[in-house]
Amino acid sequence: MTQPALTVADEVAWPVAVKLRELVGDALVDALGGAPAVCAVVPGRDVAIDSCCDGQAWVRIVRTYPVLPGEFPGGRGTPLDDGADPGAFWAVELGAGTARCAPTIDDAGNPPTAVELERSAAELADDAGRIRRAVLCELQNVERVESVWIGEQSSVGPSGGCVGQEVLVAVMTNICVCVDEEA
Repeated sequence: MTQPALTVADEVAWPVAVKLRELVGDALVDALGGAPAVCAVVPGRDVAIDSCCDGQAWVRIVRTYPVLPGEFPGGRGTPLDDGADPGAFWAVELGAGTARCAPTIDDAGNPPTAVELERSAAELADDAGRIRRAVLCELQNVERVESVWIGEQSSVGPSGGCVGQEVLVAVMTNICVCVDEEA
């Protein structure tokens, strides 16, 4: 799916989030649960899971903070005075995940079968494995990405007929936000 071209002033987190969204979308094309109908950079702390039965994938910007290379992925504060560090290294923490339909009680009131439950778990495990591979094998090759750290994978739901998973990722970039525009 072609994404609209946007001009965003955030040169630290936004480009990394968009690139990870592209990598996640490519990784899920042949997923066990099928390619998600929606794959987007989404706003907010929590993801609105609106289209899980068609497959939904997301990348969200969790936080952005200045960092020293030896301290990554730990954050630090930066003084904003004349002697300030220009913030050439930034860590961008992202969440990348998927949601699928959860097996539910059928019209006759029967609970999901073991086969249905295991298929659902397998689809989410397949998604998670594909996302991890994209993060570990591809994200480190993105221009201006210095280092990649992968964190925990957490389950989402089941809730409202949806179930999912999300992997936390931190990326250290070498972007200076105070570039001299006269140069």
